[in-house]
Amino acid sequence: MWNRLMLGLKSAVIFTTILALNGCDKLNSPTSSQTPSSPSVVTEMQNFPPKPTYGRDKLTRAMASPMVLDPWQVTEAEQTSLIRDLFEGLTAYDAQGNIVPGAAESWQTKDNKHWMFILREGLRWSNGALLTAQDFVLSWQALSQSESPLKSYLLYLNLKEAKAVLEKKLPLKDLGIKAENDRTLLITLDKPTPYLPEMLAHIALLPQYRDADLWVSNGAYSLLFRDETGIQLIKNPYYWNKNAVSFKKVDYVPYNGKPLSEFDILLATHPKSENTRYFPQLCGYFYEFNLHDAQLKNPLVRKAIASLISVTAITNNEMPHAIPSSYFLPKAMLHGQDSRWEPVVAEQLLAKTPITEKKPLTLKIIYDNVPLHRNIAQRLARQLSESDLLRIETSEMSWQALQEKRIKGEFQLIRSGWCGDFNHPMAFLGLFYSKSPDNKSGYTNAKYDQLFEQALKSVSKKERSEIYLKLSEIIQQENLVLPLFQYTTPVYIAPSVMGAQKNPIGAIYSKDLWRKVEIAQ
Repeated sequence: MWNRLMLGLKSAVIFTTILALNGCDKLNSPTSSQTPSSPSVVTEMQNFPPKPTYGRDKLTRAMASPMVLDPWQVTEAEQTSLIRDLFEGLTAYDAQGNIVPGAAESWQTKDNKHWMFILREGLRWSNGALLTAQDFVLSWQALSQSESPLKSYLLYLNLKEAKAVLEKKLPLKDLGIKAENDRTLLITLDKPTPYLPEMLAHIALLPQYRDADLWVSNGAYSLLFRDETGIQLIKNPYYWNKNAVSFKKVDYVPYNGKPLSEFDILLATHPKSENTRYFPQLCGYFYEFNLHDAQLKNPLVRKAIASLISVTAITNNEMPHAIPSSYFLPKAMLHGQDSRWEPVVAEQLLAKTPITEKKPLTLKIIYDNVPLHRNIAQRLARQLSESDLLRIETSEMSWQALQEKRIKGEFQLIRSGWCGDFNHPMAFLGLFYSKSPDNKSGYTNAKYDQLFEQALKSVSKKERSEIYLKLSEIIQQENLVLPLFQYTTPVYIAPSVMGAQKNPIGAIYSKDLWRKVEIAQ
């Protein structure tokens, strides 16, 4: 999965929300009435009035990555912007990064395993052909038999019989997605997944037109032409919410080092500008404790080590635009939980352990040989060395060697990280659930597991939100990892472009933007 353990710098910086193959969503979802006695229902999103159009009708977006029109071939986060302009899944993101209805106007479930999605009435492709629930069925079935690495997302989705269908042991009709009629889609999962709507915004799950010889889309824009200068999109006259789309054309052009002022939007900008904003990523940078180490398995020792670290000092000096954090969950998911402060004195904690000045803890920090990681490790070592009860050693190695050490458990404190592929806490919290394949640390806690399973089964949004914070608190109190910061993505946005807002999944849909032009006096 693309959001796996982020051990490579390039991965940690680039693969943020793009290939939602692991997890992370916000606690925000469309208004619903989710109670134990009745199915959860999401009401239809209103058609908002058209945004005002000021002057020019064209938006120019530059891309440093190769332009890809096939959603299943996307490999870089930046490439998803083009895909999101052209296609729309069952759900989508709003400007704040919250999940909202997309092609589906509503959905409901009684048990978080059996879901019914109702498509909007009169949905059409960009050529005017009717878009039906069967188009989603055929697309997911085709993905399961494709060579795209994104097909594993069907497994991560907990889609019923996905594994057997992917391995061609069962026919396509057994995949857990069925069209009851043109507007009703039934999705069956093999275990409760209350955050399914958040996962469905992923680009792997977009509908596919039945005629492979025709290139059509169902998003706010359709393809006008492609040549060596880039790709030009035109407003889709059949898009269900076309009246809210301001720009009539969107040009995607290669970023060639020209002044940023020649473009409207550029993600991951290299030359900085006063118009560069930093969007939070669903990616955290941390060090992993070996929970099986003779001394580090004691939570008091881990807590003492964490108390010696100034995440702000490390972040401000090495990643000044990142978000310092001593919490594992991204800041937006904590709902102020990280504002609480607990006075901790390392020596007092260590006094309750066999560690003394005569028998100090020798702690080895392992990191990969990249300048950023080296600098951070050295700062980490200096801060920890301030305690007379610790003796700090550092070890630098290749990324491959680092992975091998981690897999074999041959470490005490090792450089690590994690990116959520969908905007939900469970994309992160699953790392410490004992039955999760993503739990590589071997952490086992009966209370944690009980709360985690309770959240999966609950149809109450309020109850689930409370449980997520309890799980986060367990991770924090036991110091299962040593968080340092949350990554951000630099985004250049021209001052005349309105509507773009910072959001944790880096989504900037062209349909949400408009241009403000100063009127000459």
